[in-house]
Amino acid sequence: MALPSLTRVQTDVLVVGTGGAGLRAALAARQSGAEVLVVSKMAAEARNCTAVAWGGVTYALPEHSEELFRQVVVTGGFLNNQRLVEVLARETPGRVAELGDLGVGIEVLGDAGAENRLGTARIVGGSGPRGFSLLRPLRRRALEMGVRFCDETMVARILRDDSCVTGVLAVRTADGAPLAITAKAIIIATGGGACLYRRHDNPPGTTGDGIALAYEAGAELVDMEFVSFQLPEDRTADLFSAPDGPPDTPPSYGAAHYFLGGIVIDEHCRTTVPGLFAAGEAAGGLFGAGRLGGAALADVLVFGALAGSQAARYAADSTSPGLDEKQIREGCCWLEGLLAGDGESVQSVTARLQDLMWRSCGVIKSGESLRAALPELGDLQRQRTALRVSSAADLRGGLEWLNMLNLARLIVNASLQRQETRGVFWRHDCPEPDNDHWLQSIYWRRTGDEDCCEVRPPVMTRLTEPVAPRIGAGCFDYLPGL
Repeated sequence: MALPSLTRVQTDVLVVGTGGAGLRAALAARQSGAEVLVVSKMAAEARNCTAVAWGGVTYALPEHSEELFRQVVVTGGFLNNQRLVEVLARETPGRVAELGDLGVGIEVLGDAGAENRLGTARIVGGSGPRGFSLLRPLRRRALEMGVRFCDETMVARILRDDSCVTGVLAVRTADGAPLAITAKAIIIATGGGACLYRRHDNPPGTTGDGIALAYEAGAELVDMEFVSFQLPEDRTADLFSAPDGPPDTPPSYGAAHYFLGGIVIDEHCRTTVPGLFAAGEAAGGLFGAGRLGGAALADVLVFGALAGSQAARYAADSTSPGLDEKQIREGCCWLEGLLAGDGESVQSVTARLQDLMWRSCGVIKSGESLRAALPELGDLQRQRTALRVSSAADLRGGLEWLNMLNLARLIVNASLQRQETRGVFWRHDCPEPDNDHWLQSIYWRRTGDEDCCEVRPPVMTRLTEPVAPRIGAGCFDYLPGL
């Protein structure tokens, strides 16, 4: 099947994703003077993770920012990049306060200035899931400021030259029409990949696209083994109490919830690829091995705004080298090849991958289950060149599956390496934390066709004497008196 004709678009800053991080980034980039285009594979009113969030933002008054810093680091098992945590703790009060000026209703719950020094700020107003009360005003303000939106358009590849990113190749999900978008700076704000697991509580489409795209473009990833799972409170202990090891069948309860790992960023939201920025759940290093409840929305507000302003600054100082026409032709041929495949259907291979990840690398895992997953992943990998995409409308599913498959490989291999239990990561055959050997972060980068791994100590700035890490499912509560 031939693709429709190619459309070309140009912008200063390209934002990929329309959750909280993406919209906040778009506003900040536009406020900084950049021309901004936002693309998303989702429809304008589709549910994403920000939309269905309960609306709470972990909050501390400026004079208690040190308490927020300490709580995030201890909860993360001391694997956090503390430079990122410093930014979160310092910037959260101001980013919450400015929401009112952006048309977002906000109220502070609890007494954040008294004995319980952390409180919660909550998004209020509107109808439907509370997260829409954040997204709708942000999108409305962005449109008023001249930000352009291109919905139901999925990025298929990030394009770059030897020195920096140059743009993306994208496709309209309705008809498969390709778009070549030239951009001086790109911000990845596509969220996590909980849909990689058969049981998850995320909206459809949470498939880790931006993380996989950034990795293929040469960006480093970190902490890919740290995926949090929601569990019923009375079932958590059961998973470690089986005398003969983990159950032979995967749990019929619980759900994948949140990716703590993702694209490596510095305190300016820069990735290891010049011109490529990341924010929100797609970025890794902030939360380490565990996350405070409510910190996800604080993350998207703080680092979304920072990514936007920094990307605009980068774009203002850059001269776009333009897109490589050869890369565009090769990308379009690759997309047409997907539409010409005659192998297993997208729906079938997606179900196989989700079942494999829940069974072998889900809420609890062992060296045995992880090693057993490797040949199955290899078999799925061989399906890449013979995938059957039945129509242009089905192309989105094929691209999502390819992204999920790449992430699955990294998650399984990282989980095999980490021989301990820490935060949200549980190994049944290594049920205790090991600060002596595993106070380390696992980094990944793509070199040619190889996944290259490097283990490094976490970045510590102010808290340098680790304590025993917390262990649990889902998100962690604030610890008074820490």
